[in-house]
Amino acid sequence: MPRAVGPRMLLAVAILALAGGSAWALWSWTARSGMATETAALASAASLAADRIRTQQEPAGYWLTAVTPGLAFERPTTEVNVFVPAVVVDLLDPIAEQTGLGPAVARARAWLTGQIEDTGLVRYHGNPGPGPPPTPGCELPPDSDDTALVWRVAPRHETSLRDSARATIEGYRTDDGLYRVWLAPEDTHQCFYRYSGRELNPADVAIQMHLHLFFAGYDPPAARRLCDALGRRMTDDGIWVYYEVAPLIPRLREVDLALAGCPLRVPEARLRDQPSGQEAYLQLAELRRRIVLDEDGAGARAAALPLLARLAADGFAAIVRTPPLVYHNDLTATPPHYHWSADLGYALWLRAYADAIRRPGAAGARP
Repeated sequence: MPRAVGPRMLLAVAILALAGGSAWALWSWTARSGMATETAALASAASLAADRIRTQQEPAGYWLTAVTPGLAFERPTTEVNVFVPAVVVDLLDPIAEQTGLGPAVARARAWLTGQIEDTGLVRYHGNPGPGPPPTPGCELPPDSDDTALVWRVAPRHETSLRDSARATIEGYRTDDGLYRVWLAPEDTHQCFYRYSGRELNPADVAIQMHLHLFFAGYDPPAARRLCDALGRRMTDDGIWVYYEVAPLIPRLREVDLALAGCPLRVPEARLRDQPSGQEAYLQLAELRRRIVLDEDGAGARAAALPLLARLAADGFAAIVRTPPLVYHNDLTATPPHYHWSADLGYALWLRAYADAIRRPGAAGARP
């Protein structure tokens, strides 16, 4: 018996506290289900993933996003944006303390809160601060997507600002009940819109998902209306603008939408012919959905562990080599650019791991 329970197994028991129940109960469950050895190795990988997230966070609180000119992870540059840190915080928040990432998540949330401007709105590249822009009308305007994301995960205390943002967003509602992304009139931002692509101000699919989750927190009727409107358009190519070849974020949001009363699914056609290296992330998102919603949860758990192990192999070589492709610009715009995030990959891995090892029916099984 002492020979069987070595240091790696003890580490597994410690990390299994991620699940929110007693480590011994979880150890017994994984041992009975034949997953003890796998879980021991994954526990060490969980520690490494958390360490990568912690060390790659910038002092101000955000994580950088990699940008490439083509649909391959080659010659990446980096940028600061609000979107990726907000999604990372959203994934990590329920497991922040158990993974030792509480301080990192708190620092990121504080930075995100600071990006809410005095209008209540948020820009993709964040709050530019006081002073006029160098070329008025060319600057990136506030947008509904980042505004919805930040108000949901890192709100300011002033609800009047939230209501002001909500009123502005409502002014960009389309006739079919969806919402446009850019919160700026075309006549005052002609310079900006000149470079935005064929559709000047699209109503993209993931924008609707994030707005639905934002509305669901305090305006359920608006959330229901938006869910119905999005359901009518899910197969329409016209709303797949920033995720045409990058469906991971919509796939990730399926479980959140379902828990908020909007069980929409990404059309299977959108998941075919993905760029190399993205299949595992899409599969992991689907397994998370099945586990959390308890749709063949046991089978999904059994499938998730070897997938997690493959992604974690050789120090997460797969994520380092080809991170998740998070989104891209309108592919009719020039120049094209594709946005990737290893940090989002580690966050997704940790959240899926926590879901996979949690006992069925344990408290906190649903976010």
